[in-house]
Amino acid sequence: MRKTFIIAEIGPNHNGSFKIAKKMVNLLKGSGVDAIKFQLANPEAVYSKNAFKADYQKKNTKKSSILEMSKKLQLTKKNHLELSKLCKKNKIKYMCSAFDLQSLNFLVRTIKVNPVKIPSGEITSLDILEYLSNYKGEIFMSTGMSNFDEIKKALNILNKNFKKKITLMHCVSSYPAIPKDLNLNLINSLRRKFHLNVGYSDHSLGESACLAAVAMGSKVIEKHVTLSNHMQGPDHKASMTLKKFVLMIEKIRELEISLGYKKKKLLKSEINTQKVARKSIVSKHFLGKGKKINKNDLLFKRPGTGISPMEVNKIIGRCLKTNIEANTVINYKNLK
Repeated sequence: MRKTFIIAEIGPNHNGSFKIAKKMVNLLKGSGVDAIKFQLANPEAVYSKNAFKADYQKKNTKKSSILEMSKKLQLTKKNHLELSKLCKKNKIKYMCSAFDLQSLNFLVRTIKVNPVKIPSGEITSLDILEYLSNYKGEIFMSTGMSNFDEIKKALNILNKNFKKKITLMHCVSSYPAIPKDLNLNLINSLRRKFHLNVGYSDHSLGESACLAAVAMGSKVIEKHVTLSNHMQGPDHKASMTLKKFVLMIEKIRELEISLGYKKKKLLKSEINTQKVARKSIVSKHFLGKGKKINKNDLLFKRPGTGISPMEVNKIIGRCLKTNIEANTVINYKNLK
């Protein structure tokens, strides 16, 4: 049975509060989530003086510059180190996306983060891709806002020194992403095009897209989580509350059980039903001992405990060892 790797993306939804970040990690303890992911950036290294907010950020945050907003939402490197230890204590993998080279170096060298998650906006960041070309761990790369050519170029850089274990994450970089834009069929397209494992990073509301992505073979599911959709901040309204997220994990695990295996085999639970529901070769009328069986002597009726109708040619022309009453299942022991 396949087990989907599930990531709870806290991102900036701690609102810059280490206390809230710790609370969210502890609330996810024992939930069945595989990883909790944060974000780390040095805002001065990320934003030029020409940088501006996305429309959803303008809508969901106070009137401040994107630089000021980012500074307020950052945890310290020490905080991230402590969070990585708390995740480990809770038997959950710590993950974090970096948005500049200095932050990435800290995550790789100091925290030893693995896997590394490349966010959609960094798929063309040459310095980050080249740095990760020497990284020996696993990489998840989001593909929101990109085309196949950009994905190919990024993969070529990542693999230029040696082949990496990379999972491509289908993603639609809208907050929230509406159903008609999700294009979940790209999960299969990415898998066929690049011959890599594919996951799904979800920005839609609710759970349906994540469940569909699991059914389509996604190896990884990432979903933004929050304490409350009413909190002030850029991502809260497009995130799932922790309570609903934990319920979604349960549904994903149930779905995995339902998906089962790729081999077609008779299940133990089906054996009794098979005997009841299938048909056997049955005598149409009384057949005396020594009678040579012909097609007109036979019918196909339930139960399926006798000779299968598919084997009728194997008994036509054979003689009976015993009398067979009308409307009775014929078995091979009755035949010479």
